[in-house]
Amino acid sequence: MKKKFGLFALCLSLMLAACGNTAPEPEPEEDEDEIVIELSDKKVEIQAGEETEVEIENYDDLSKVKVKVEDEDIAECDIDDEIITITGISEGKTKVIVSAKGAEDVSITVKVTEPDEPVIVTPAVFFPETSRYTYRFVMDENVWYNMLDSDPLYRELADFLGGLQIGINFYLDFYNDTETSGTAVMIYDVNAFGVDFADALADEDNFREFVSVLMAAEGYDYYDDSMYDALVGMKDELIETLSDEITGEMQNTNNTYDLKWSIDGNVLTLDMGGNDVYSMPVDENDGSFTLYISNEEIGDNPVFYKDLAMEFHPER
Repeated sequence: MKKKFGLFALCLSLMLAACGNTAPEPEPEEDEDEIVIELSDKKVEIQAGEETEVEIENYDDLSKVKVKVEDEDIAECDIDDEIITITGISEGKTKVIVSAKGAEDVSITVKVTEPDEPVIVTPAVFFPETSRYTYRFVMDENVWYNMLDSDPLYRELADFLGGLQIGINFYLDFYNDTETSGTAVMIYDVNAFGVDFADALADEDNFREFVSVLMAAEGYDYYDDSMYDALVGMKDELIETLSDEITGEMQNTNNTYDLKWSIDGNVLTLDMGGNDVYSMPVDENDGSFTLYISNEEIGDNPVFYKDLAMEFHPER
């Protein structure tokens, strides 16, 4: 029994000794450095229906990468290797959470806006307003004087004819190939001019004055009505012959032109072929435009012998 108790006493003494001496604590293991997820953007803004991409710049250093949207009613996301694709769904703000093994989560703030209203681009002017545009060229006294070979003896006759204010109508007929371009045909109506000229001279007062100034130009003294009466019987024939002569001279030149047209904003371009290309603004109020042609471009023409400023208006 004593032996047994002695063994117990030894164990007890050893235990007491152990309690009296505190054992050193084991040194803690060093933590490994935490991986940081690096993103190309942490804040994006897109419109609903649009998408944008964010790159995980250190993707190769990560494992088990996942992405998640906090509010899937506002945006959606997907990941393909290092590229995160974010798609806007509806207006609002949310976050895309990016996670990886051994890394602290990072977030991308996403703002989604409503789509902009579509921008409708319209021409500065509506052109052509009608298929036909018109310009009236008035035969003034200078035009008549030029047609009469600028002979001083016919100055008074030219002044009389210019006072009749007879004109030639120019027409530009437009045809569309597209909304802003096409073909056009320009023509001046010589036959209508001939009719207007004959009608003006058929007026009794006009015809009497015409006879007076014509006889003076030809060197005859117009001393009484007997000379006028002698011409009245030939009035219709005389007027018709004169009208045919004038219109015939005009028709000896080209009075029809084919051209191309296009419009950019309110600038109309007319291409008559070769170097004859003209650009001009279209008036936004009345739709008119002015085509300037120099006398050098017109060539040898007794009627259009000077620069032309042709102001065309839509035929309404």
